[in-house]
Amino acid sequence: MNSLTQEVFEVIKDNPGIDTPEVCVEVTLGPDKLYLLTESLTGPHLALWLMKNAPEAWGKTCDAVDELLQSGQISFSDDGELRATGYSA
Repeated sequence: MNSLTQEVFEVIKDNPGIDTPEVCVEVTLGPDKLYLLTESLTGPHLALWLMKNAPEAWGKTCDAVDELLQSGQISFSDDGELRATGYSA
């Protein structure tokens, strides 16, 4: 597991129910920016913003989430919520 994948896992573990766009903002811009950005953009709207404005960060975050899903370390719900396997808050 590379350092970004580990960081993504930690964010998901510490924030059960977070979605991939919010994870991307937190690991690339930091938790302070997450609040400011997600005030107006959430879910699919935030994902589109990231695809246009931060495509490299978005792609790397998605790759890390995919790696964690494939290894069974996290789960992905129908509504896009990510949760670490075996952890609860």
